[in-house]
Amino acid sequence: MTQDATPPTGDGSELERLREEVAEARHHLLTVQDHIVGLEAENGRLNRDLIRVTAELRQLRKRVKNLTGQRDDLRTKLQDVRTRLERNRARVAQLEGSRSGGGPSLARRAARRVRSALR
Repeated sequence: MTQDATPPTGDGSELERLREEVAEARHHLLTVQDHIVGLEAENGRLNRDLIRVTAELRQLRKRVKNLTGQRDDLRTKLQDVRTRLERNRARVAQLEGSRSGGGPSLARRAARRVRSALR
């Protein structure tokens, strides 16, 4: 007996009801399977994004570490330059204070001489 054949007992309405239930169950199963496939695809995309963001985070942390080291080195160099500058300013003040004659400094006289030679 095929699925479309009428039963010999004459109980066609019960068989139709059962066929409709089976069709609904199959439709529900297909819908659930479709949702599962969609969720698995979304999960795959999210995992891919997570891997990409994690790699990016690793790179940025490494860059921050390098830049922090460079900043610290530059701060040390800046402090050294400031120290040397203060030392040189003190030396210049000492030299200008100890010069005799009250005339222009040696540097100013040399600059004047160079300017006049260039004219």
